[in-house]
Amino acid sequence: MLDVSERNLERIFSVADNQLLAGTRPEADAIAVQLEMDREEVASLLDRWWQALPGRVDINGRGALRMPDVPETITQSFMRIWQQAVQEAQSSMSQVRQKQDVGDEESRRLSEEALRQSQDVYQELESRYREQGARLEEQRQVGKSLEAEINILKNSLESESNERKRVEQANANLEHELAQVRKHFEDHKRATEQRLSEEQHKNVETQAKMDVEVRHYRNQLDKLRDETGRKESALSRENNDLHGQVARKDAKLDTQKSQIAALEQELANTKQELGGNNRSLSKANADLLAETNKTKRLEAKVKELSEEVERLGQKVSANSTEASRREAAMRAQLKEKGDELMQAQTRVTALEKRLVTRDDEVRRLSAKL
Repeated sequence: MLDVSERNLERIFSVADNQLLAGTRPEADAIAVQLEMDREEVASLLDRWWQALPGRVDINGRGALRMPDVPETITQSFMRIWQQAVQEAQSSMSQVRQKQDVGDEESRRLSEEALRQSQDVYQELESRYREQGARLEEQRQVGKSLEAEINILKNSLESESNERKRVEQANANLEHELAQVRKHFEDHKRATEQRLSEEQHKNVETQAKMDVEVRHYRNQLDKLRDETGRKESALSRENNDLHGQVARKDAKLDTQKSQIAALEQELANTKQELGGNNRSLSKANADLLAETNKTKRLEAKVKELSEEVERLGQKVSANSTEASRREAAMRAQLKEKGDELMQAQTRVTALEKRLVTRDDEVRRLSAKL
C-alpha cells in the first residue's frame, strides 16, 4: 500500500512539473483525469507538491534546480530564464523603491498638512457633534413629551373607542327595540285591522239584515196602512151610505107621517138593519183599533231597530276612533324612537369625527417623531 502511494506521488509530481514547465498551473481535476485517479487523492498529493516546490526550486540562483525525471538541458534553460526574470524583477523593484524614497518627503509634508486640516475638521466636527448632541437631547426631551402626549392621546382614544363601542351597543339595542316596536306595531296593526275588518263585516251583515227587516216591516206597515185606509174608506162609505139611508128614511118618515103605522114594521126592520150595521161598524172600529195598535207596535219596533242601528253605528265609530287613537299613539311612539335613534346616530357621528381628529393628531405627532 505504501509503494502504491509513493508511485502515485511520483506520478503526480512528474505531471505537475511538466505542466509547470509548460507554463500552466497544475490543477487537481486535469491531473486526476490524466492519471485516472481519485480527485481527492490527487488534490491531497498536489498540496504536498506545492509545499515541496520552494525547496526544489532556487529562486536566487544560489543552487542548481533539481527536477526529477527532467533532462538537464531543459532544467538549465529553465534556470537561465528564471534568473533573468528574477533580475528584471529586482531592477523593477529597486526603481520603485527609489521613486518611493523621492516621494516620501513630499508625502510627509502633504501628510502633515492633511493632519492639520484633519485636526481643524475634527475640531469643527467635534463642535458640530456637541451641537448635535444638544439638539439630540432637546429632541429627546421633545420626544419624551410627545410620547407622554401620545400616551394621553392613546388613553383618550381608548376611552373614545370604548365610548364608541358603548354608543354602538346602545344604537344596536335601540335598533333592536325599534325593530321589536315596529314588529309589535305591525302585529297590533294587523290584528286591529283584522278585528276592525271582522267587526265592519259583521256590522255590515247586521246592518244588511236590519235593513232587510226594516224594509220588510216597512212594507208590512205600508200594506197595513193601505189596507187600513181601504177599510176606513169602505167603512166611511158604508157609514155615509147608512147616514144617507137614515136621512132618506127620516125624510121619508117626515114626509110619510101618515104612513107611520104602516111603516112601523119596516122601521123596526130598518132599526134592526141599522143595529146590524152599527154592530158591523163597531166591529170595523174594533178591527181598525187593533190594526192601529199593531201599526203602533210595528212603528215602535222599527224605532227600536233604528236605535239599534244607530247604536251599532256609534259603536263602529267608537271602534274606528279607538283604532285611530291607538294608531296615532303608536305613530307618536315610533316617531319618538326614531328621534332617539337620530340623536344616537348624531352622537355616533360626532364621536367618529372626534376619533378622526384624534387619529390625525396621532399621525402628526408620529410624523414629528
